[in-house]
Amino acid sequence: MQTNKLFLAGLAALVILMIGCTPVAQNGVPDVRPANGETETSGEPDAQATTETVKLGLMLPLSGDATAYGNPIRTAAFIAADEINAKGGINGKMIEFVTEDSKCSPKDGASAAQKLVNVDKVKVIIGGACSGETLGAAPITEAAKVILISPSATSPDITAAGDYVFRIAPSDAFAGEVAAKYASDDLGRSKAVVFSETTDYAQGLRKVFKENFELLGGAVVADETFSSEDTDMRTQVLKAKNANPDVIYIVAQTPAKATLLLKQLKESGMEQEIVASEVLLGRDFIAENSELIEGAIGIEPKVDDTSPTTAALFAKYKEQTGEEVPWPQFVAGVYDAVYLVSDAISLYGEDTDKIRDNLYSVKDYNGAIGKLTFDENGDPLLPYSVKKITGGKAVEIATA
Repeated sequence: MQTNKLFLAGLAALVILMIGCTPVAQNGVPDVRPANGETETSGEPDAQATTETVKLGLMLPLSGDATAYGNPIRTAAFIAADEINAKGGINGKMIEFVTEDSKCSPKDGASAAQKLVNVDKVKVIIGGACSGETLGAAPITEAAKVILISPSATSPDITAAGDYVFRIAPSDAFAGEVAAKYASDDLGRSKAVVFSETTDYAQGLRKVFKENFELLGGAVVADETFSSEDTDMRTQVLKAKNANPDVIYIVAQTPAKATLLLKQLKESGMEQEIVASEVLLGRDFIAENSELIEGAIGIEPKVDDTSPTTAALFAKYKEQTGEEVPWPQFVAGVYDAVYLVSDAISLYGEDTDKIRDNLYSVKDYNGAIGKLTFDENGDPLLPYSVKKITGGKAVEIATA
């Protein structure tokens, strides 16, 4: 027992030393992304002299292809924390993030949650970005009564992941239905081919799209999958082409895999209309692949970027990064998550039962994502936007 106490004391001293040594830029965000598990104190530099902090876990993919989501989400989380800390923090305590790289995988999500819960002793984790890492973390956070709130995970399985699990991205149970209805009713298509990556996110959407497209009288004439490690999809593309579809539905986990598939579809001569998940609507992805995806249709949660809160957030994001917001719904979602959690902690401290109940009571919250309400499962009730890539821009053509 004495040995354990000495070890914990030594560990605490090391953590304090690491916090004190974190390099901080002018706006409070560290100049270089820290090593996995390092603590990061947000806020104005002069506020960081205080030793009073509130630790929040930040669990995101910070390596691999899914950094396309993780890095923008991380930046927006720090923008929110900077604003809160500049106003005095949470009851005078500065927000401090403990960052873990969950790598968009269930295994690494579980490992990240284990450390954040059992070593860092956080009571709230913001993340993951991907469905797989979120589902990997959920059993651990649920057992420990730690709040897990994702800005972007959409698998239908998350709905039943636990009472302490929330998300600000709507379930694919709705997104897949919107995509199927648009392909069937608005485009008048009846023979679909589905390309999907073998991840929790993509398979959730695949299942919902297929079920709804068939209910609407259509047929899925080819159902092709690919793994995150695949570097050639020509076999799947040939099978799809031979099935003679009149619409293509694509669900890739990351922009990198979507790019590979789109190039090989183009090489094959397939020119059917493409309907896809929000992965094809990343604004940087569109800019880099405008000719490749011209005319494609994507489905994403609707965000009004002209609202004062959202416009200010996006302006700060561009100021800090020099880039446009690539994923409006994810950036807005994590910004709102930090604020919602901070508001709850200011009222109830780190009593996670009361924080949970406070989040369940959220109705018509005016956030960057829009008017946010959580249902009885911790899922958000939000509208969708159907966008078409036109002239290198994502242009809204319908809402649902």
